[in-house]
Amino acid sequence: MQIAERSLANSDTQTISAQPFSSARERRRNGKLSWACERPEIGVHLRRRREALGLTQEEVAIAATTTLSSLRKWEAGLRNPSTEGLVAWCRALDLPDWMLRKVISLALNGLDTLRPNTSPHVNDDDLDHLEMFGGPAYYLTFPQLDVIAANTAARQLAPSLAPASPDSDRPTNAVEWIMTKPARELLVNWPSVATRMIHTLRVMGPGMVPQYRLDEIFNACYSHSPREFKRFFAADLRDAATDDNVALVRNPATDTIERYSCRALRPTQPMHQFEQIQLVRSSRPHGAAA
Repeated sequence: MQIAERSLANSDTQTISAQPFSSARERRRNGKLSWACERPEIGVHLRRRREALGLTQEEVAIAATTTLSSLRKWEAGLRNPSTEGLVAWCRALDLPDWMLRKVISLALNGLDTLRPNTSPHVNDDDLDHLEMFGGPAYYLTFPQLDVIAANTAARQLAPSLAPASPDSDRPTNAVEWIMTKPARELLVNWPSVATRMIHTLRVMGPGMVPQYRLDEIFNACYSHSPREFKRFFAADLRDAATDDNVALVRNPATDTIERYSCRALRPTQPMHQFEQIQLVRSSRPHGAAA
């Protein structure tokens, strides 16, 4: 299924609905539903960013110090910008870090240090570093969010999100998990967290994650809750929504709601094929004034 172009006319709302989905029969391939996302070229990707910001081609061309004719050809994929032109184009659109990484991957024709084609290796030192963090922490692949490792605090917080056993056919996946009953019961703001995670994979995955793997993950999500998954999948988030990193966790032992913020750390020396995700409990009780 090719995802329909999304209407970006209403810039005041947080989420924007896509056009209706194709029927299940149209999406079915070899007995399974295909959630094939368009692998956009750079021009398509940045055109959508411009439209989401409510900018005209003229405004972006001026900000990128290029001609309107050149920008139109870049967006249409008729001409590739120079390295300097691409940098200026991205700056004119004020790309957030996660979107910039997508553009870099597209510019390098999918070559990226975080490509998921090989299984990431976690050694004892990596596990020691993870365990030293006092709060819940994980090693996840990006952008598909397979769970590679979890420290003791993370396993206690969400036992169902523990890494799969070595002899398992497939890894535990955080995007699949978010659509399960344990995730719904744990997260008070479950719809918000689920939408962010699914949106990230839908946008970042094509070109970085093999299509068969995207179908595996999205079909598992769909099987848990078809109606809600389709709604989350169709949502298009603004920057403020994608930057929101709050998870409200229901503590069954104390019957209280705890506020956590999430941080993603990307190891650079040495480079790894996974990111460390840390959950930090807020010192402020949920509902308290900032």
